[in-house]
Amino acid sequence: MRPNHINRRHMLSAALAAPALLGVRARAAGTIQMISHRYPALELFAEKMRGAIPGVTVNTQLMPFDKAMELATIALSAKSDTPDIVYANDTMVRTFVKNGWFRPLDDLWAKYKDEFKLADFPDAVLEPYRIDGRLYVMPHAVNAMMFFYRKDVLDKAGKAPPKTITEFRDLAKSLNTPMRAGTISCLKPIDAAMNEAHWYLNALGDGWFDKDWHPVFNNARGVAAIETLKEVTKYAQQGFTAAANDECMIALQQDTAAMGLQWATRAKAMDDPAKSRVVNEIDWVAPPQGHARIAGDGYAISALSKQDPDTLFRIIATSASQATIREAAPLIIPPRKSVLDDPEISKANRFYPAALASYESGTRAPALPEFNAIGEFVTRRILQGVTGEQTVKQSLDTAAAETETFLKGHGYYK
Repeated sequence: MRPNHINRRHMLSAALAAPALLGVRARAAGTIQMISHRYPALELFAEKMRGAIPGVTVNTQLMPFDKAMELATIALSAKSDTPDIVYANDTMVRTFVKNGWFRPLDDLWAKYKDEFKLADFPDAVLEPYRIDGRLYVMPHAVNAMMFFYRKDVLDKAGKAPPKTITEFRDLAKSLNTPMRAGTISCLKPIDAAMNEAHWYLNALGDGWFDKDWHPVFNNARGVAAIETLKEVTKYAQQGFTAAANDECMIALQQDTAAMGLQWATRAKAMDDPAKSRVVNEIDWVAPPQGHARIAGDGYAISALSKQDPDTLFRIIATSASQATIREAAPLIIPPRKSVLDDPEISKANRFYPAALASYESGTRAPALPEFNAIGEFVTRRILQGVTGEQTVKQSLDTAAAETETFLKGHGYYK
């Protein structure tokens, strides 16, 4: 992502939404600024950051993923020394490291390894956050897209969870009613639509790119994959083109959809009696045919921050301590081995078997720093195909041409 790949509308909306991020003068003396995506586990981690060090004030700003990434991009590309602590996933980290916005953590990791029991993080969990041998993010959660379904509804219909996407499509059609959609679909640009398209393109197609980063999502298999997505959306909830994770989670909780793809971090919310009408009625399996997206969430230190890096690291490490990850275990796939391997925790969280199976069968997003930036136009083209504004082939061919032009301008294809 180019630092200037944000238009004037984005700049204005971001400035109005979070002025503290855009200027040093807005910072209260000594206050540490954190910006983050929001879901239940991240809210808990933010709470732990606020109380991590007595006398140190941490201002935590949480919001949907796309807005959090936009605001962090604007602040850091403007060379602001806020925010200090930044949420990052395994694709976002590549963008921000390429732009020089994240500080390597290796020296601090070694310094505090014993105090915070950092050897408890397996190498497989750390590897997505290592670039050129240097670690940039402390993991807080491992995540996988699972297949959520209403067990009671399927049992009543005499149906088993689908094992193929074709079976899923047919089941969505048969379960679709005016009162309850056959499936959720989460196609709000950018992140949610990329997640859903990722499953279809990898399970039914050849993925996003070839080994030289040329698009393959518009080949015959890719077109067929998105045609299948288009057909499935006939049985989706209303407003699916503007639905992201929150909206899809609510559709399942409120009994307005029967099944669909959603993150493991949303599973426990299905059994929250204060918010869910379907307590103990949702069950989970790995997504049909596998290859749904797997990811991780964590926090990094801004390379532009003027705050003491030891203080920032201790705040992040406290929020990812063994005790905190144990407390967060019902809301995530734990990134610490000691927590994940605890049989009592596994027993208490009935979604764990499906979450681990989903993780094992899943596929990460391409290791391309520009992947999120490309998603800005690719998702909108996919929606043009899904909604019938263009044919699917026309929309994907256009997206592929735009992707080639974008990546060529960023030094690829030499």
